[in-house]
Amino acid sequence: MKFNQKLVLNKYILSLFEVETLEGLSENLKEERLEVINENGESLFYHALTSVLFENKNLPKEQLLLYDNNIVRHTKTLNRDIKWKYFQYLTLLFTEIYLDMYFKSKEGLLKNLNEFLKQFNDNLPKKEQIERFKYEELNKLAFWNATGSGKTLLMHMNMLQFNHYAKDKIKINKTLLLTPNEGLSEQHKLEFDESNIEAEIFSKDSKGLFESNAIEIIENTKLKDEDGDKTVAVDSFEDNNLVFIDEGHRGSSGDEWKTNRDKLSVNGFAFEYSATFGQAISAGTGKKKLN
Repeated sequence: MKFNQKLVLNKYILSLFEVETLEGLSENLKEERLEVINENGESLFYHALTSVLFENKNLPKEQLLLYDNNIVRHTKTLNRDIKWKYFQYLTLLFTEIYLDMYFKSKEGLLKNLNEFLKQFNDNLPKKEQIERFKYEELNKLAFWNATGSGKTLLMHMNMLQFNHYAKDKIKINKTLLLTPNEGLSEQHKLEFDESNIEAEIFSKDSKGLFESNAIEIIENTKLKDEDGDKTVAVDSFEDNNLVFIDEGHRGSSGDEWKTNRDKLSVNGFAFEYSATFGQAISAGTGKKKLN
C-alpha cells in the first residue's frame, strides 16, 4: 500500500462525515464565493457543509457551528487579511474535531480509533495491516501539506486551537518550534511577527529566554543530549511542551528529530508539518518509520 492509503486518522475523521474520501467531502466547497464570513460571523463553508450533511449523529450542525465559530474567532485573532481555501478550512475543522475529542476523553478517542482501525485492517492483507493506536501516541498530529498550501498560517491557527481546548486541562511548560535550518527559523520569526505572535529565535546568550512566554524557535541541530558551545540539552526544556516541527526529517541524522520531539512532548503535545512526508516514509524502512 502507498503511504497515503495508510492515513487511518484521516480516514476516521472522514468517516464521521459519512464519506470515504476528501474529494467526497469537499466537492461542494470549492467555489471561491464560500471563502467569506456572513453577517452572523459564520463561514459559508459551514453552511455549504451542513446543507448536505442533513441529520449526522456523529457531527450535528450545532457542534459544527461551534467549531466554525472557533475557526472564525482564531482567524480574527491573527489580525491578517485571510480567506481560507476549502482545503485549509477542512484542515482546521479536522483539527477542531480531534482536539475536542482528545481533551474530552483520551480513553474514548483511543477506543473509537481502534474500533475503526479493526474495520480498516479487515480489508488489508496481514502484512499490510496497521498496528493498534496506543494511548501515548495520541498527543501527536501530523499535517501533510503541499508546498505553498499555507502551512505556516495553519500552524499559527493550530496554536490558538490547542490553547483553546487545553486551557485548564494540561500544564504546558514552553511552546517550541523546531526547524531544519537557520534560514527557515528566520522566516518563521517574520511570520510570527506578522500574526502578532510573540516569538524569539533561541540563543544560549539570550538572558531570560527560558523564563519568557515567547515561542522559542530552534534548529533541530542545536538540540543534543548535553549542552555544548552552540547546542542545548533537550532535557533543559523539560518534557511537557507544546512542540511544532516544520520539516523535521530534513537536515537531521537518522531518527534524532523524532527522538527530540518525543522527549520534548511526552507530557505535552506535538504538531508536525511537512510537504515531503511521503518521500521521507518511502526512504525509511519498517513500521517504526510510521510512528
